[in-house]
Amino acid sequence: MGKPEGGKLKIYIDCVSPYSWFGFTNIIKYRPLLNAHGVSVDIIPFFLGGARDGVGNPWTPTPKAKEAFSAQDSKLTGELLGLDVVTPEVFPILSLFPVRVATYVKDHYPPEKFEATFPAFSSAYWSKGINISTPEGIIQALKGIFPEDEIKDIMKKALSPENKKRVVDVTMGSGAFGAPWISAVNSKGERRDWFGNDRWDQVFYHLQVPYTPVSIIPPEEAKAKL
Repeated sequence: MGKPEGGKLKIYIDCVSPYSWFGFTNIIKYRPLLNAHGVSVDIIPFFLGGARDGVGNPWTPTPKAKEAFSAQDSKLTGELLGLDVVTPEVFPILSLFPVRVATYVKDHYPPEKFEATFPAFSSAYWSKGINISTPEGIIQALKGIFPEDEIKDIMKKALSPENKKRVVDVTMGSGAFGAPWISAVNSKGERRDWFGNDRWDQVFYHLQVPYTPVSIIPPEEAKAKL
């Protein structure tokens, strides 16, 4: 595998999807070494419902035969990442409002504020069952990140025509049919896109980033670590 001379990775996320939470958690973990290998990382909030509708893949309820697997998949992925995942009573929600808020925060505040805002939304919805599609839910989710008066001001500005258009432009320009949506351009200028949180081996391979694939530890090595 050749050494990369640079590259770009964009990951589009929406708090209505637990897999976006998983993808966000992973990319925060991977980003320092991706940067060290010359790959820039951009985390982008977008409106999943609008993106899916735009490409002809509207949301449909999970088939009964798949429900048990979906619950198991979310639970185990959450455990592996140290996240407490509890399916909210109200699902799905219209995530457009929190996406607008997250977009405004990303565009007008330091990166650390956005990178606290998105997981706050995800944990509020996917761990605590808070309906973040409402102003009350957003205030509750962002408590501790911003003072309440500032949250109200952010919500007001998030509904400005400029910010609304920004969300539409980003969403419709993503080409996504699911979330997280990962778009990566390698050092040769070649672009590939992926849907989901379980394609990282392919992403790193495409970016020519040295990585260790999933592997089983031999029994003797496992015993030596005890």
